[in-house]
Amino acid sequence: MRGQTRREFLVSIGATVLVARAISAEWPSAVRAATDEATEVLERINRWRGWAGLPPLIRHPALEAAAQAHAEYYRLNRGDPDLAGMGLHREKPGNPGFTGEDMLARARAQGYEGSVNENIGLTGSLSASVDAFLGTVNHRLPLLDPRYQHIGFGTVNKDTVRIEVLMVGTTTPWSEQASPDWVLWPIDGMTGVPTHFWGEAPNPFPGAQYPLGYPITAKYFGPGTVVFTHGELRHEGQPVPVHFATGSGWLTRRAAFLAATVPLTVGTSYQYVIEGAIDGQPFRLSGAFQTASRSGEPLTLGAPSLSLPLPPGLAGAPTAIQQRWLVIDGPVASGRRTGWVFGPDAWSVRWEPYADAPGGRRQVVYFDKARLELTNPHADPSSLWFVTSGLLVREMVLGQLQTGDVRFTPRAPADVPLAGDPAPLNPEAPTYASLRPHSTLVTGRPVPDRRGQPIIGILHRDGLVSEEPSRTQAGATYATADPVTGHNVASPFVEWFVTQPWDPLFIVGRPITEPCWVLVRLQGEVRWVLVQAFERRLLTYTPDNPESWRVEMGNVGRHYYEWRYGTPPPLN
Repeated sequence: MRGQTRREFLVSIGATVLVARAISAEWPSAVRAATDEATEVLERINRWRGWAGLPPLIRHPALEAAAQAHAEYYRLNRGDPDLAGMGLHREKPGNPGFTGEDMLARARAQGYEGSVNENIGLTGSLSASVDAFLGTVNHRLPLLDPRYQHIGFGTVNKDTVRIEVLMVGTTTPWSEQASPDWVLWPIDGMTGVPTHFWGEAPNPFPGAQYPLGYPITAKYFGPGTVVFTHGELRHEGQPVPVHFATGSGWLTRRAAFLAATVPLTVGTSYQYVIEGAIDGQPFRLSGAFQTASRSGEPLTLGAPSLSLPLPPGLAGAPTAIQQRWLVIDGPVASGRRTGWVFGPDAWSVRWEPYADAPGGRRQVVYFDKARLELTNPHADPSSLWFVTSGLLVREMVLGQLQTGDVRFTPRAPADVPLAGDPAPLNPEAPTYASLRPHSTLVTGRPVPDRRGQPIIGILHRDGLVSEEPSRTQAGATYATADPVTGHNVASPFVEWFVTQPWDPLFIVGRPITEPCWVLVRLQGEVRWVLVQAFERRLLTYTPDNPESWRVEMGNVGRHYYEWRYGTPPPLN
């Protein structure tokens, strides 16, 4: 690995590198035949990764061979006193079964030319060891790292020798950054969470008296320098004493973790908060989970359904879309978060033509702020993109109704107000059509990098843009530039993204226009609003709103439905 010393690599016991690339077609036949347990364990790991919005891991024959060879080395040399603790990851030249001193050398010996890491368990069950890995800090991080793409298992369980070796790796170039920016565990809305943490090597909480409560981890994969400042755990609004730590080693840097000082209570709800700053800009991460009420209760995501009735409009939606709503908007419906991501309920479940879907059509579900789509029900359900969030804003701005992966029907851009009251009550408000001349998707020319400059551009209904220097008083600046679409992103939206538990690329998409100020009527009152169009959403920033409501998502689901079907959408 680049910039990594051998010592740093060996003490990590797990994790690093970049998002998966396509795997060659010959691999399935090349991989060693899976045991039933290994197959089930991989499905479980990929289910967890899917919940966190991560790509699935794929078994790789070289990692499989390296992991099994190290398990056999342990069997042949189990009397060696150095095979304990971190020494479990070492081999000695000249000993029976030697294939490499460290995990990287062992992977290279089997032909794997990439970055690797390794977890080792001694439970006698691969399934039990993987469950134990998830309940730790250091061993959890490699399982939930978006940059790993491959995995291999090695086991020995005979003649009183028990060992489970799990190797993960990637052949893509090393990078600190990946998508999504944040990986949190437990995920907001999770139930069946264990109550105890019995410790591990290396010890993430030096000086702690074990057992502790189940550990909470937050790892950052986005751009910039992250600093963690605070972590807390609450039950029924009351603080729970915790250990809070941040990592500095190869595995745990850019990560924070906290755990209650004593085991958690069974069948109990907890809420956590982790705070800090990225390049000086504050962020706040939060989530809630419920501990298992009985021994052996499985982890479940989408469990808000246990205490939150499914809204009636969602009853006819595909299960995968119901679960996506429960995970992301369930906490809003139950009052644990503010700000709808999709909306309080679906108001249209229908089939729409789509050339690349089975049978030439796909099932879609409309919400106030989005449309969720199930294009291929036979795809991998653990993938973040099994359910997609429609590119509605892109279609309305460009005037292109998408009916296939590369098939479009021309339409006039949407003549619908970007913000504020409906058109009859908001006649001067700029529309999606007003934005079209200013999108690089139309002009083909990237906008200059304006980072740090104040946003003073005002968009008018006729599509013209003027500048108003007094707008600097609102404090909005260009914060970052997207290298793909060539547009700058406004500081209020960048700051808001880092506080959200979901992947902005999935929910919002890339910017397709510059941020600009618009003058609109909101409940009859004239207001200044900063708007910016992204592929999937329109974001608004109203500086004189209460703080928690300054950044909002436009009702693009309703706007799009009216544009597409020429009729107002149904009322909720």
